[in-house]
Amino acid sequence: MFLLSPAGSSRAAYSGAGRALKASVGSRNQARAYGTSKDPNYPGHIPLSTAQNTLLAVGSGVVGVLDTSRGDLIATLSESTASTFLPSLHESMVAHAEGRQIMRDRPMIDSEVQSKLKLLKRGTLGREWVEWCERGNVTPDTRAPVQYIDSPTLAYTMLRYRQTHDLYHTLFSLPPTLVHELSLKVLEFSNMSLPVALLSSTFGPLRLSAKRRDLWIRDWVPWALRTGAEGRSLVGVYWEKRWEQGVGELRRELGVKRNDAYGVESRWKGYRELREMERELRRKGEWVDEPEEW
Repeated sequence: MFLLSPAGSSRAAYSGAGRALKASVGSRNQARAYGTSKDPNYPGHIPLSTAQNTLLAVGSGVVGVLDTSRGDLIATLSESTASTFLPSLHESMVAHAEGRQIMRDRPMIDSEVQSKLKLLKRGTLGREWVEWCERGNVTPDTRAPVQYIDSPTLAYTMLRYRQTHDLYHTLFSLPPTLVHELSLKVLEFSNMSLPVALLSSTFGPLRLSAKRRDLWIRDWVPWALRTGAEGRSLVGVYWEKRWEQGVGELRRELGVKRNDAYGVESRWKGYRELREMERELRRKGEWVDEPEEW
C-alpha cells in the first residue's frame, strides 16, 4: 500500500477541493438546464424528475441495445435504472468488513498511482493491472462519472464498480477485446446481478459472427456463470490494499479461478498470449506468487 507525503496530501486535497467546487457549480447549472429545481446532492450530480429519469432510461436503453458499443449510453442506462439493483449491490458490498471499510474511506482509482505500481514485482495485482492497462492502451481516468443517482452513497457504489472493472480483467487474465469483455459482463451479472451486464451480454454477442458467437457461448459462458456465482462479491474487494498481493493468491482467497477448460487457450489468441507470458515469467523466476495450474 502506498501513502502520500503530508505535502502531497495537502496539494491533492487542495486540488480535489477545487475540482469539487467547480463540479458543484456545474451541477447546479446542469440541473437548471434539465428543468428541475432540485439542488445537487454531490459534485457532478444532475437531479432528475421521475418523468425525466424514465425518458432517459428508455432512450438510453433503446439506443444502447441497437449499439452495444456505446459505453456512454450503457452507463446512463445503469444510472437511470439504478433503483432496481443498486441498493442490493450496496448491501452485498457492506456485508463484509472490507466493503464497509471501502465505504468509510471512499478511495478513488486513477492513473496517478500507476507510476508507483510499475515498480512492484511481476505477478502482483498492482503491477499486473498497470501492465494490462498499458498493453490495452487503457487508462482508469476514462471511466464515466456518476451523474443521475440521487443518493451519494449509492452513487459512490456505482462509481466503485466502474473504477474497479479493469481489475476484474486483470484478475482473470482477460484482454480488452469484445469477446472477453462480454465474458466479463456475464461474470458480473452472475456475481452482482447487474441488469446492464445482462443486457450487454445478451445483445453484445450479436456483434460476433454466428460461428464465433457459438464458440464463445460454449467456451466462456459456463465458466463465467459458475465463477461469478461461486466467488466473493468483487465490488466489495479493497483492491488498493492488495496492490502488493500475488494475483494467484488473491484468486484463491476470493474463491475464483481462470478459465482452464480444455482447448480454450488454443482457440482464443489474446487470452493465450497473456497466459503464455505469465508462464515465461514463472520459468525465469520473475513471477511473485506460487504457481497455480499452468
